[in-house]
Amino acid sequence: MKSQYIESSSFTIKTFLQATIPSYVFPAIMSWGSGWLMKNEVLKQSSFISIALPSLIATIITYMLLWRMETKQKKVKNKSVKVCMMLGVTFGLALAIIFIFNWQKFMFDILFSTILGTTITAWRLPLKQIEKYEY
Repeated sequence: MKSQYIESSSFTIKTFLQATIPSYVFPAIMSWGSGWLMKNEVLKQSSFISIALPSLIATIITYMLLWRMETKQKKVKNKSVKVCMMLGVTFGLALAIIFIFNWQKFMFDILFSTILGTTITAWRLPLKQIEKYEY
């Protein structure tokens, strides 16, 4: 009989949802709430697209990169180095998208949300040694 292996990883559907849902919902609620309190319609309208969406996209990209690093067993010991690596990738992608689509008027919102989504995700998710269980 062949032996089969089950790999244990910290990257599951549950952790994906725990990372992505708050990365969209909380920036949207906070910026919309600020716009409501200040009676700023532009802030309320941009809260769901130019503020919350870049945070969600950055979180998804960071999650996928960290998952890939774990499967390839590329461990980064220092969290600060890991965060800086992820920030370099997502910040560069955000700048490229801003200039490709000519969204310079949303540059601050997009870059700030990208930085927050990336930093929180990269700081929270651990890279661990993949354990293989035989059964």
